[in-house]
This record gives sequence, structure tokens and C-alpha cells, in this order.
Amino acid sequence: MADDWQITAKARSDFADLLDSLSEEQLAGNTLCENWTPMDVAGHLVSFVELGLPAMVFSMAKAGFNVDNAWKANAAKYKSMGRDAISTALREKGAKRAPIPSFSAGVSFMDVAVHTQDVRRGLGLEGSLDEEVLRASLDWATTHKQRKIHVDPKDLEGLRLEATDMAWSWGEGALVSGPAEAILMGINRRDMSSELTGDGVAKLPN
Repeated sequence: MADDWQITAKARSDFADLLDSLSEEQLAGNTLCENWTPMDVAGHLVSFVELGLPAMVFSMAKAGFNVDNAWKANAAKYKSMGRDAISTALREKGAKRAPIPSFSAGVSFMDVAVHTQDVRRGLGLEGSLDEEVLRASLDWATTHKQRKIHVDPKDLEGLRLEATDMAWSWGEGALVSGPAEAILMGINRRDMSSELTGDGVAKLPN
């Protein structure tokens, strides 16, 4: 089994492969991230391998320590690298640790996993996540002490998550059942109600 930063490298490499496969029209198309194109998503993801801690802190201070605004500004800045340079950086620096040293690898690999599917789904493309990346992301999102960075534990209280396409489950309570990827996207505030079943689906965050 790969360690957590190798899983991050795999997720980043897979996103680079997806990015390389897109046409110019698709690069400017829609994703599940409101007002973000695939190139905006690419700029966001590559910023975490290009920025060091001082630059990351400066970008957050410049945004008034509003994390969302800082991420948007960094995405806009780093997408200017262009598709080829972004793909190369994601592959060559795929196992690079988070700019904030205390952040676990899961902060990175789950972010990459969800955004990979934001791009695919937004463009109507087929494709699934690597199973090891997907399983690690689900485990991190439901059990890791830092999961609140992406998924508020309160949003999952009283839910039972059960994947139908892999041996994975978590929690007790109202059932949310379906493909593992749809569960991951659903707990990350994407509307997966058409792919998930159970009385817990209506309780997912949105």
C-alpha cells in the first residue's frame, strides 16, 4: 500500500493526465465549481505545489485571511502558467507536502480527487478515480482529525454511508448508499441525489 504522499502524487498525476486530454474548448468550459473553468481548477491545484509557506501566508494575508478569496486569487495567478507547465509541475512535484506543514496529505489528495471529478462531471466526461485515491479520500473525510478543513463532521452526524461498488462503509444512522465516488462528492457538498439512495440523502450538506 502506498503512503499518503504517494497517494497524493497519484491523484495529482491523474489530474495532469485529465488536463492533457482536454481540448482548448473544454479547458474554457464548465466544472462543478461555480464560475471556475478546468483551467481555474488546474491553477488552484498547482498552487499547492508551487507555493511555499511564506508565499502561502502572504497570499492569505493579501486576501484578508479569507481562505476562499485567497484560493481564488491563487487559482487565477497560477493558471497563467498554462496547461503544459501545470501538468509537468503536478507530475514532477506530485509528492510535495502541503505548504502548511501541519496539514496531512489527506488535505491535498482529497482536494485533488474531488476537483478531478468536478472537471469530468462538469464537462460530461466518463472516467473514475483511482480506487486507492478514492478509498483514502473517503477514510480521511470521515475519520481524520483534520477532516473539518473539507467536510464538517457535524454534517455527517447520524448518517450511515455505504458504497455499493467497493467494500467501504462508515457511520450509523440514516442510510446513504451508492457508488463510492458519488458518496465522496456528496459529502463534499456536490448534489449527487440522482446517484445516491436512502433516507439520509436529503440530510447531506449542500
